[in-house]
Amino acid sequence: MAGDRFYRNVQIATGTVAVLWLVHLVNIILTPEFRYFGLVPGRVEGLRGILFAPFLHANIQHLMSNSGVLLVLLLVSLSYSRKMTAAALAVIILAGGAAVWLFGTRNTIHIGASGVIFGLIGFLLFIGVFQRRWKPLLISIAVFFAYGGILFSLFIYMPGVSWSSHFWGFASGVLAAWGLRSSEAHAL
Repeated sequence: MAGDRFYRNVQIATGTVAVLWLVHLVNIILTPEFRYFGLVPGRVEGLRGILFAPFLHANIQHLMSNSGVLLVLLLVSLSYSRKMTAAALAVIILAGGAAVWLFGTRNTIHIGASGVIFGLIGFLLFIGVFQRRWKPLLISIAVFFAYGGILFSLFIYMPGVSWSSHFWGFASGVLAAWGLRSSEAHAL
């Protein structure tokens, strides 16, 4: 039973990352202007990017750098609780994207799954702290040791990298952990 559940989680995580690759392939074949569906802060047409931006990547290197980390974080989160992961992802994508739209640098286009990655890191780091149970706390500690170093990028400006997506993704992940603190996980 546990093996079946893990296998299904691997399928879900792999399928999610495969969708990113499929979207990138469609982008290459059909229209290189696909990134215009990205999130453009402060512009009404940029609102669509709240939903579409996490699926769009500038190039293959951008996609590759997000794929592995996203796969691992999704697998960890899904293994903890599929229901909580779905709820956390909704908060991360919608609240994080809305915050980028409201506070992000104007006249920029934000694309990529890194906001979701930072959101999952925030969610997984804080779910153990907020739930005050040993199993989610072990997950929080493991995620901190595996990916905590990436949080230093929140304090560094890097040209061409969406600091707003990283910051607001992380903040929305923490918000999701707070909102889901009383939820019971059915995994582990």
